Amino acid sequence: MQARAWAEDDAARATSVTKRGRRWLTGALVVLLLGLAGGGIYAALSNSGTGSGHPLVERDNAPAPQFSLQVLGSSRRTISLAAFRGHDLVVNFWASWCIPCRTEMPLLQSVYLSEKGRVMFVGIDTNDTRNGAQGFIRQVKVTYPTAFDPNGQVASAYGLFGLPVTVFISADGRMAGRHLGQFDASSLQAALQEAFGA
Repeated sequence: MQARAWAEDDAARATSVTKRGRRWLTGALVVLLLGLAGGGIYAALSNSGTGSGHPLVERDNAPAPQFSLQVLGSSRRTISLAAFRGHDLVVNFWASWCIPCRTEMPLLQSVYLSEKGRVMFVGIDTNDTRNGAQGFIRQVKVTYPTAFDPNGQVASAYGLFGLPVTVFISADGRMAGRHLGQFDASSLQAALQEAFGA
């Protein structure tokens, strides 16, 4: 009699464990599917900028948020948006842990050199460690100014999510647009043309 009761208890426990396992699995699948859907949407935006074939989004001409940050390799020097007033400016937000950033950075460096000062470039390393960022910059040999935004405060002021994101700021300090995701050579040239006519 007692053996039967134990067997029934065991069967009830097994059923309960199976139900909990199914609920957990269902919840995990929902979270996974939502993540994949969100990632797909972000990837689509990142690859195209917009659905209309334009490389830039948010061309609202609003004043660009001001920033003043430490230079990545120096705690005594700063980089500010105000210092670039009068120059068209490309601001690339990146991090050493971001794989597309690693692929894109040599292209940005190459275009920076080819522009010869007609368009200025600034990199902002965000949500990163100083050592990781400095090692990365040495590896890819970037020579344009690079600032350190360790807690993502400037990235947040620009309303960013995901990396890389590149912001185009006109000579009068207004938002000429932004590009979500990694550039290739043709999309970068198209973005420069769209933002600055350059």
